[in-house]
Amino acid sequence: EMRTVCHGISASAGKLGALIASILFTFAKTDNALFLISGYTSFAAAIFTFLTIPDLTTLDLYEIDKQWRMILNGSEYEYDGAAVDPRHLSYLERRKRMNRGV
Repeated sequence: EMRTVCHGISASAGKLGALIASILFTFAKTDNALFLISGYTSFAAAIFTFLTIPDLTTLDLYEIDKQWRMILNGSEYEYDGAAVDPRHLSYLERRKRMNRGV
């Protein structure tokens, strides 16, 4: 259920991004402006992705669901499974854990 909601949010964010791009491209008068808009947007998206998206490629899907259930039940800090290993956390999550002293 939660995964379905997240897929819907992701799809709507993609549509919103396409809408913003189509609006911005109408204001671009030259090919150079189109190139710069695309480049800056791609750079901002790459930075956002690096900061916020964790690498879960080697993590079992069951473990991710187990962590999400504990977060939804309000016991986020009681979870001590593989999903909180630093190699599975985003950059911002690792910084947050370092500041908390975990």
